[in-house]
Amino acid sequence: MKEKNINSLFLIFVSVIVAALAGIIIFNLKAYIIYEKISNMKLPAVKTERINYYNVANALVSQAIKLDKLNAEFLALKADLLFGLLNEDLSGASDIKKKEIENLYIKAINLNPINFEYHLKLGWFYAQINKTGAKEEIQKAIELYPSYYRNYLYLSKYYLKKQKDKEAFNHLLLTFYHSKNIRMRKIMDEIKEDLKDSMAFSFDEKKKQLSFSVFMPGPELNFKKYGFPHINIPLGVRVYIKNSVKPEVLMYKDNILSGNFKKIASPDDTDSYEFNIEPSMADIYLDDLAIKTAPPQAIEKIEFIKKFK
Repeated sequence: MKEKNINSLFLIFVSVIVAALAGIIIFNLKAYIIYEKISNMKLPAVKTERINYYNVANALVSQAIKLDKLNAEFLALKADLLFGLLNEDLSGASDIKKKEIENLYIKAINLNPINFEYHLKLGWFYAQINKTGAKEEIQKAIELYPSYYRNYLYLSKYYLKKQKDKEAFNHLLLTFYHSKNIRMRKIMDEIKEDLKDSMAFSFDEKKKQLSFSVFMPGPELNFKKYGFPHINIPLGVRVYIKNSVKPEVLMYKDNILSGNFKKIASPDDTDSYEFNIEPSMADIYLDDLAIKTAPPQAIEKIEFIKKFK
């Protein structure tokens, strides 16, 4: 009799466990069905329709979170949707709504701290609302996934917001370097609006090139001291010297002469020189280089040119 009672209790215990697990599976399945429904929704181009999209999608993801409260993906998606809605009228956003978005991203990070996207999204959210911690979160994303081009793209966008053109350019170079098979035009479409307020950048869609200018660097420019990354990437370089004594403009690699700049057609009283870092120059890394003039003469401007298709 005692053995029979034990078996009965065991069966009840197993039944409860199975029922609980079945309930969890059903809840999770329902939550993912909702998640997939949101994923299949398209973001409209018209603002009024976009606002409706964010509200509908937010209501749906809130249902998914009720079914699975510890799903980091759902929490991050809700933050994305609220952030999208907030971006429609950033100036009118309440501090309460901003705090809710921040908390959702932080909860997602706490549940899955090695997901680089959550750090990237939190960092960009901080950048948009001018809160400290933006750079650190984006850098954490880079630390977790150092070969992903968008991590560097968003750090470049962050530096442009802070009017730090030099840092923005160096991280844009890293963006191009890590973009692999991503068309450069796609990257430029994402960042061209951010470049408009910078005097150092020039984006020419017709010529299909991005230019970055360093003004009055002195008689030479050391790439490493300027913060150039340790990458090998094709890049055009033009040097402009005003009222010059026709000096030689030289490219050095590790303090050893690597090549001469070629003199090109010059506007007004400015002498112009050009050097191209070609794809075939596999042993040239940007931070190994330095531009020098002989005899030393003040350089008016150095222009770095990145062409794209």
